This record gives sequence, structure tokens and C-alpha cells, in this order.
Amino acid sequence: MTTTLSSLGAAATQLNVAAGASQALVLDKSAGSAALPVDAASSPAATPSYQLNLRTARTVLVPQTYDQTGSVPAPATQWLENKSDDTLSYMLEKNARSTTVAGRFNGVASGLIERFQTTHGEFKQAVIGSYPAQASASQNVAELSQARLNNLREHADQSLGLSVTLASGRSVEFSIKSNVDGLSVEASSSAELTESESRALEKLAAGLEKTANSYFADQRINLDALASFDTFAISSLKLDIKVGEQELNFNINQSHHQLNIKSASGEIDIDVSHDNPGLRGNAAQRNKAIQLFLGQIDNAGNRGSADKELVSLYKDAFSIMQKINTEEDGSDLSTQLPGRAPSFWDDAAQPLLTGLADFSAKIGGVVSTPNPARLQESDYFNYQVSQKTTQQGHAANGNISQILDSRLSAAFHQELKSDVKPVLTGDMGSQNYRYSKVEDHASSKLVLGFDKNQLNSASLEKSSDRLLTVSRVEFGKLVSTQNHPDTQDSKINLQVNTGPHASASAQAQQRLRMVDSLRNQIFLD
Repeated sequence: MTTTLSSLGAAATQLNVAAGASQALVLDKSAGSAALPVDAASSPAATPSYQLNLRTARTVLVPQTYDQTGSVPAPATQWLENKSDDTLSYMLEKNARSTTVAGRFNGVASGLIERFQTTHGEFKQAVIGSYPAQASASQNVAELSQARLNNLREHADQSLGLSVTLASGRSVEFSIKSNVDGLSVEASSSAELTESESRALEKLAAGLEKTANSYFADQRINLDALASFDTFAISSLKLDIKVGEQELNFNINQSHHQLNIKSASGEIDIDVSHDNPGLRGNAAQRNKAIQLFLGQIDNAGNRGSADKELVSLYKDAFSIMQKINTEEDGSDLSTQLPGRAPSFWDDAAQPLLTGLADFSAKIGGVVSTPNPARLQESDYFNYQVSQKTTQQGHAANGNISQILDSRLSAAFHQELKSDVKPVLTGDMGSQNYRYSKVEDHASSKLVLGFDKNQLNSASLEKSSDRLLTVSRVEFGKLVSTQNHPDTQDSKINLQVNTGPHASASAQAQQRLRMVDSLRNQIFLD
């Protein structure tokens, strides 16, 4: 049996979260392109599936050395770390001459795993180009190449790493690194693998190659190709990709999916737990819940003056992490996800929950100090939202609680009469602005009680505490500071009458009214 993690294929600038829609995980083409441009012509046809748009994630280009024509100079000769005539070494020599990221990584991922299968242990190989200027230098070419190889392995411009933890406890590591000087690969294992483990790695080779090709050639990440691994032989995978200032880390096992993205504009961290798949809703309920959470981050972004591109990336990532490994994606949840709905669960109560897997999702923008006259006034944006579901009881009686929690902390500068960010200098004539700080917290707790396998009671507690503080500065002097607090609390308690005179039909009607009155009410305001 294999797991299926929905692919992040076909390019799209915006994420469509409707059921069955394709989504795109697309890298900013500029990322790392100063070192090695992307060869778009070599891109294979994309397969429609879940994708995350990364074009909006700003990156810092890595400086490189160019010749007088403005191109990366072609190497005159090549230096091979370990003399060998195997297929992978020949591929590295060929690919190292490419001046594109796609050309450098083409075929190397699968070739590295295949080469590892023959060595059954640690393997290292690298190719360093000897440029004309270096070839004519008095210093020994091998010494120069070794120094540049050390620098490549410590400070690569583009890299891909895959860590595999096998069900037996053994681990395998693969690494590919590239920069304008050359190309390096490494593979190692904590112990000799069994035949079944070797077959699982052989199958994984194709998935890793598709992932590398989609990322470096198409500017996408195909997580479906990587995640379709043999769960009997492999327990978890960890993928790390770096292109310039942008880093992506994805971890997957049978109970958690974790995604972390770092860029010049901020950081996103999402952890989705699949411990209670039996409590998740169908595709329609999940999509509706996703839309509601996306609306909340939009509101938080507007209230906290967040970077719009970072918020867009966060929304795409949140949607994808809730949609991978769902029933509609073809996954067999009964074999790959350990959690189950409790025995007392009443399906009639499903509309009262969000329908999503439990999660923790955080977004943080970069901190800046745009006002040289008041360095204590920092601009920042931090938002996090989470869901936690717990259950108690056994047999036919028990309860389920679901808690939503969100926190927003932000500060920003604006012009006095508009929402535009002011241009602040040491000149007092520029010191006319508003400085706002936001501190918000909201929570919602739903508790469902079950008696004899039927919904018997429901309580919902909601609270929100919002504070906006606005300081007005004119010609460098603080003119006023105003606080705008907003606190709200509510509580609802409902229960089915189970007394001796309550008929079954009356109880059924009470349950219907309970569900209708609390449907979708758990979501944060």
C-alpha cells in the first residue's frame, strides 16, 4: 500500500480552493537565476493538481562572476573529486557544463539513488569546472578545485536534500548541491538495507526525480510524486530545497504533514495533524471551512497592514496542507492514518465541527525600523491560528471538544490621511504619520456530548479581545495616542430532553434544532 500526497502541479498565479481545482506551487523565476538561469524550454507538461504559488515570495539574488559578455563563462576543463567511469559521474560531468538550474539537476536525483543502490553505503562525487583564468594560474588546479568544492558544499546556491527514515529505524540521506563552480552529490545510510527497503528506495527515485525536475525546471514542487512511497518500508520523508534566499522544508509521515517556507519577505510554518481523520468532513465541508479561514487571514492582513504577497502565499499553503491525503485524492485513509472516530460518534454532529484536520498555522513578516528618527517604532506582522480536537469517554458515551484560537500582533506606519506607507527621513518635514499597533486574540470552544451513540448536548463559548492603538505624529512630535478596544463574549448551552416523557421523535427534533442553530457557529468572528 502506498500513500498519496496530492501533487502540487499546473502553474497558477492565484489559488482556487474550489473542490477539484488545480493549484500551483510556483517559484519566483528570479530566485537563484543570477547564478544559473532556469531553462523553461526544457519544462515537461504540467499535470493538473494541488499547487502552491511561490512567485510572490521575494528572494535576494546570489551574486556571481560573469565574463565580459555578461554570461557565466564556460569551463575549460573539469576536475572530478573521485576518479570513476560510472554513469552518474559521467552525468555530473555533462550536467556541470550546463548554465541553467534545470540542466544542472536533470536526472541527478534518480541517478544518485540508483548509484547508491550499487554501493550500499556512503557515496560522494563532485565536478568542479576549471575556468580559463584559473587554468592559467600558478596555483595548482586541484588545490583550487578542492577549495571551491568545500565552499560549494558549505554555501551552495541551489540545493536539494532528502532524508528517508525506514520502518526498521534505518535512515538514508541524499544531497545535491550546485553553484556556478560545479555540482556535488552525496548519499549515506546508517546501516545496510534489506531487499524490500532497497526496492522502496528504487521506487522513490522516480518520485524524487519528478520533484527535482518540477522545482528547478518548472518552478513547482510536485509533492505527490515524492509522497507516493511504500509505507510498509518507509515511515517518513523530509525534503529540503534552497534557491538563493528562499528555503522550503516539507516533512511527511503517517500522522503529520509539516511545511515551512522562508523568503526575504517572511516565514510561513504550517503543521497539520491527521490523528482524527474520522472526524473530518467531506470535500464540500472542508472547502467551505478553508474559505472561512482564508477570509480570517485576509481580515488579519488588512487590520495588521501585512505584506500582501506573503499573505497570498500563506493562504495557498494553508489550503494545500488541508487538502493533501484526503479521500477525494485517492488515499486509503484506513491504512495510512492511525486515528479513528470514537465509538460513540454520531454522524449527525458532523456539521457542528469545522471538518478540517487539526492544525497550527503561523505567518511572520520581516521586522523593520523605517523611521530613523524613532528607531523604537518597529513595523511587524505576526499571525497564528490553530485547531485542536480532543475526545473523552468510551463505548456509547463520551464527549468531543474542538477549540479554535487565533492571535494577531502587528505594528505599522501610515500617512496621516491615507493608508500609504510614509517615506520617513531625518528631516522633521517628513515626520508626519500615524503609528498603529494591533493586539488581537479570539477563541472558540465547542463541546459535544453523546449518550447511547447519539448527540445529547452541545455548548459553545466564544470570546474576542481586540485592541488598536494609534499614535499621531506631526513634524516629529507626538500629538495624540488613542486606544480602540473591543471585547466580546458569548455562550450557548443546548441539551436534548432525555426524561421519561420525552419521545424518540421529540428527541430527534431537538437534535435537528441543535444542529441547525450551531451549524458553522464554531468559526472565529
